[in-house]
Amino acid sequence: MKIKSWHLVVLPIIIFLLDFLTLGNRQVIDNPITNKIAFAIALLCVLVFLFGIIKTLHDYFSKNKEAQKIKKEREEERGIRATGVEIGFRKLLAILLILSVVPMGVLLFPFGLILGLPILLLALYLLRNHRYHLVFDCLLVFLGGLFYFVTFPGNISYFSLYKIIELSACPGLINPIIAFLDSAGPLALTKYFFLTASLFLFTGDIIARLKVVNKRKLNVIYLIIICLVLFFLPYLYIPQIELGEATNASVGSTSGFEPSHFLTNNTSYHMSYDQAINTYTFTANMINQDTTSSASITNIYVDGKIIPITKENNMLQVENGVIVDGKISVAPGQTVTINLVSQKPCYVFTLFEGLFRYSTNFIK
Repeated sequence: MKIKSWHLVVLPIIIFLLDFLTLGNRQVIDNPITNKIAFAIALLCVLVFLFGIIKTLHDYFSKNKEAQKIKKEREEERGIRATGVEIGFRKLLAILLILSVVPMGVLLFPFGLILGLPILLLALYLLRNHRYHLVFDCLLVFLGGLFYFVTFPGNISYFSLYKIIELSACPGLINPIIAFLDSAGPLALTKYFFLTASLFLFTGDIIARLKVVNKRKLNVIYLIIICLVLFFLPYLYIPQIELGEATNASVGSTSGFEPSHFLTNNTSYHMSYDQAINTYTFTANMINQDTTSSASITNIYVDGKIIPITKENNMLQVENGVIVDGKISVAPGQTVTINLVSQKPCYVFTLFEGLFRYSTNFIK
C-alpha cells in the first residue's frame, strides 16, 4: 500500500489522541517510564504531522505547477501564448523601458513623469501579459510609429526620433550617438524602445498565428532585425534642402540668461542656388536693436562646423559690418548682411552672439 500525503496528516492525529488517552493519561497510568514514552510518541506524532502538511502542500503545488505547465504548452501550440524565450525578451524590454523613463523623469520633472506614464504602462503590460492580443498590439504599433516618425509643431530634434537620426546623415550635423545623449536623448530612448517593444509584440503575434516551427529561434532573430531596422532606417533617406526664405528659425541662450541684440522677428534668413556657377548662397540680415552700443557675431557654424570669421575667408562676405579680431562688429541700430557661399548644400546655420545663438535650417 502506497503511503499518501494525507496519511501522514491523519495517522499522527489518531496516534496522538490514543497516546493522550492511554500512556499520556496520568489518571490511568502514572509511571515515569511510561510518561517519557508518551512524550516521545507525542513529539514523533507532531513531527510526522508537520512533515505531512509540508508534503501535502508540496504535492498540491507540484500538481498545480504541472497542470499550469501542460496548460501553457497547449496554449503555445494553439498560438495564443508566448514562448518562454519570448516572455524573457518581453521582460528585458520592460526593464529597458523603465530605465529609459528614469532620466526623463528626473531631467523634466514633473512633466517627464507625465510623459513617461504610457511607457510605464507598456512596461507593466510586458511584465504581466504572456498572451497575444492582435488588436491591442496593432494599436501599440500605431502609437509607436506616431511617436517615432511624426514631427509635431516645435523643435524637430525633440519630437521626432526618426528626424533626429535622419539629420545625423547630414555631414557633421548630428552625431548618431549624440542623438541619444543630448537634451532630447531621454525622450528619444523612450520612443525607440516603445516602438521596438510594440513591433516585437506584433511580430510575435503574427508568427504565432502562422504556427511557424522553431519559434524560439525566431524570437531572437526578429528582435535583432527590429532593433537594427529602426536604427538604420533613417539613413536610407538623405534630407533635402528647401530653398527660399527660412520660416523655422529659433533663438536661445546656452547659459539660460545671456542678453541678445538681434531680434528674431527683425532677422531674415534666405538660401538661394545659382545654377550657372553651381553655388549655394546663405544670406542673413540681422538688425542690431541697440541704438547706443555695437553688437558682435562671435561664431558661425554651418552643419556643425565652425566658419572662420576672417577677411581672408572667401566663403564669408559681410556688408555693413566690420570683421575684427575674429568677430563681426555691427554698429548701433545698423543692419548687417552676412553671406555664406558654398558649392555644397547646407542644412543648418547657427550664429552666436557670445553664448546666445540664432539658428535656422532649410531641411524639407
